[in-house]
Amino acid sequence: MPTALLEHLNFEFKSGETLALELGVSRAAVHKAIHALEGSGIPLEHSRAGYRLKPGTPAKHLLEPQLKGRFGREYSYLGSVDSTQNALRVKAEAGELEGAVVLSETQTGGRGRRGRPWQSPPGVGLYFSLLLRPHLALERLPLISLAAGVALAEVCVPGQLKWPNDLLAPDGRKLAGILLEGDIRGEELRYVLLGIGLNVHATNALKGWSATLDEFQPVHRLKLLSDLLEALERWVYAPPERILHAWKACSCTLGREVKLPNLTEAGELGSPRVGIARDLDSSGALLVEVNGVLERISAGDVELVGVL
Repeated sequence: MPTALLEHLNFEFKSGETLALELGVSRAAVHKAIHALEGSGIPLEHSRAGYRLKPGTPAKHLLEPQLKGRFGREYSYLGSVDSTQNALRVKAEAGELEGAVVLSETQTGGRGRRGRPWQSPPGVGLYFSLLLRPHLALERLPLISLAAGVALAEVCVPGQLKWPNDLLAPDGRKLAGILLEGDIRGEELRYVLLGIGLNVHATNALKGWSATLDEFQPVHRLKLLSDLLEALERWVYAPPERILHAWKACSCTLGREVKLPNLTEAGELGSPRVGIARDLDSSGALLVEVNGVLERISAGDVELVGVL
């Protein structure tokens, strides 16, 4: 019943009586289903006129007419989940086709790179994972992350890209993060899970060094998701040289002083070193000049020195 009710809700208020007639149930059943939807994390609004989805809610039946390409045609919209990456991995292992998307209003165990927690307050962001089944060499895998960054920067103005996987506001606060997880068996890349967490609307849970997109542009989450899926489809399989050129044009990393962790011979973190980020190589690795010597950084994170 809650699932059926969700498909009858949009951004206009509908009375309980109208919903009951549309579904062929009692008003009491509608009231119970409304509470079930809210309890599952779906953002609803109430008024004397009835019930509606919070404007911009990216529900499945509202997203489908907005889609422009393949990505998102298979779409799971959830109220709450531990991690959209985990939920999509189950689908990938079951043979789901490329372009499938799992989006949740909140995540109880959202994570970023290296297992860092990612805050996912309900109803204010876009937290989703996209399934890719790319036929490409393993060494090109990092370019997918850069391509996703370009798609984000294209849609989320005035975002800037920090190597390798962050979208930053002009003042350096974080707008979005990208998580790429590949299933590799031997030399075979079976599938890739591309996770994106984008802060859209302001909330007390995101104060500090997190920014929200609505600080810089009018935003509607449903349209934003549709535009982003279309941009991802264009950029993920773009020629490598085009991805690199576009990423550099959106970068707030190149030409900047950056701090990089120093690994000891035992593989432990030592004192950080500082250098100038000069360029990307053909694989997407960052080239940093340290004490006059150009070093290639292919993994890990760098920290921007100073304020943007």
